[in-house]
Amino acid sequence: MTIIEKIQEKTIRKWMSKLFEKENNVSNIDGALKPNADSPSRYELMTEASKYGERTGFGIKIAPMMVSILRNEFKTVNTLKKNPEKPRTEISNEELQKLEQFARKKGAGLIGFTKISERIVFKNKGVLHPNAIVLGFEMEKDKIDTAPSLKCQVEVMRTYDKLGIISNKIANYLRKKGFSAHAGHPLMGAALYPPMAQQAGLAWLGYSGIIISPEFGPRFRLTAVYTSIENLPFSEKNEHSWIKDYCDSCRKCIEECPGSAILDEAIHHPNGQITHIANTKCMPRFINDFGCSICIKVCPFNNVDYYKLKESFLKK
Repeated sequence: MTIIEKIQEKTIRKWMSKLFEKENNVSNIDGALKPNADSPSRYELMTEASKYGERTGFGIKIAPMMVSILRNEFKTVNTLKKNPEKPRTEISNEELQKLEQFARKKGAGLIGFTKISERIVFKNKGVLHPNAIVLGFEMEKDKIDTAPSLKCQVEVMRTYDKLGIISNKIANYLRKKGFSAHAGHPLMGAALYPPMAQQAGLAWLGYSGIIISPEFGPRFRLTAVYTSIENLPFSEKNEHSWIKDYCDSCRKCIEECPGSAILDEAIHHPNGQITHIANTKCMPRFINDFGCSICIKVCPFNNVDYYKLKESFLKK
């Protein structure tokens, strides 16, 4: 890492510290959904990274995107003061249709709805509402297939950046319609996104801890917008649970992981949280090898059509 890159990373860490402070204050807002005793702690990637070496690929291509990402992360908390004092709580079918059209026009590839509980809110964080609009954004396959590489890392960061922008735009759109909104951001965030996507019926958690959807396989990132809208079409079913059985029989991600970081048997915690990855084994490769992403690259759902895999697997 060059001197300039070290200065860039040091500056970003300083901004992160200020951001964490602002995020923690959200739980003090009246009516905010707060974590409970079973809530997980957020793994702070930026602060943990320094334990495992000097970040590869952080230079001229990544740093500008990190600046944009941080700008939009600050926006998720700084714009909460723009919410209406007496927000609307119901949306018409026509308005919902227009909201989805707006989200897709801005680039959202997946849209779903779910109610969340305190259990998935990170400790010391908070979200304004339990009603979540779950959003997914695709990472381009030709770039992910180069993993581990700078090209792949740039694509991952591009996705984080674009989805963070989309999330804030949707929150702003909702406020203009009279609703209260709290944009999440795909990099970090105040709550666990994979359970939201699963509850919303969009996808299912794969063996590597990566969420898998029919549209994009494991090749997408998630965020959410929390809103005062109480009559969203919350999903009550998920048709993708067969993925768990497929993953149990496949285990390709375990075999291909260069750090042997994917657990042979996932750990099921009493609070319902599931641990798939040993961070102490994953992080050295993640930090020193362009964010790795080999588990995404080798996943059959990245390389074979979802429905073909399903048909073949269920026939057995």
